[in-house]
Amino acid sequence: MLAALAFVGLACAPAARRGPTANDAVAELAALRQRASASCLHRRPGLLPPRPFTTDACTWWPDGDWSACCIEHDMAYWCGGTTEARRAADTALRACIGRDHGATLSTLTYLGVRVGGAAWMPVPWRWGYGWEWLDAPP
Repeated sequence: MLAALAFVGLACAPAARRGPTANDAVAELAALRQRASASCLHRRPGLLPPRPFTTDACTWWPDGDWSACCIEHDMAYWCGGTTEARRAADTALRACIGRDHGATLSTLTYLGVRVGGAAWMPVPWRWGYGWEWLDAPP
């Protein structure tokens, strides 16, 4: 009898709020792709990479509350462009992380992207990764 009452009591308890669903993730990615495309077209009018925008936040780096900085950086890397534009994107990432996390973390991140993100590297996180390898327009 007690077990039945406990079961009824649990059944009547309000359900806990569920976390993000797959639909939420799809909508978030669609919004990020739209922002990335708008940002790219602003920087490079008429040029959008043929591959869709993707992000893993901070490639090979722990995701923390600086992930938004990394996603903005990924938008610039997806679009690509000149070496000066890459330097500006890396500098902006450094400044973004440095605002809340100090010089050590921001400098380590900056050095990592400078060394590991060159356009000529055949890696999926390189500068201009929205384009085929070595096929991005200048």
